[in-house]
Amino acid sequence: MTLDIEAEIAARIAAMEDEPQASAEPTQVRREILVIEDQLHTTAAESSSRLRSLSQIEVTGIPSPSSTVTRGIIRFRPSADLKPPYYKDADKTIRLWLDIAHRDHVLYQLSHRKRFLWIGYWPGDYVYADLHTRP
Repeated sequence: MTLDIEAEIAARIAAMEDEPQASAEPTQVRREILVIEDQLHTTAAESSSRLRSLSQIEVTGIPSPSSTVTRGIIRFRPSADLKPPYYKDADKTIRLWLDIAHRDHVLYQLSHRKRFLWIGYWPGDYVYADLHTRP
């Protein structure tokens, strides 16, 4: 069974329940959808103003027909260090910060055979991004 990721994401956008996003037509939501083909896991430490450990997963793949994204970076941080997700046109990368408590679940998701990272920009500055998988 072939999955039409464009239709799948459009259905998710239409089903969003938060206002004012629920009133936006899926065609009004700018989106970037990455079909994940490969992943690189990194564990590191850094020292600038404070010492901290870092954990991230970089995913690469091919963009959906309506997208240009080719890479995603999922960073795991304590909840106090989270940042809003964003897409950067210059390097075609989605950046997503998740609470470190979700790392095991993300690792489980990345073992699924169908994996997508996507981000949507709604009118009114609402941004949503997620790792979307199917076993």
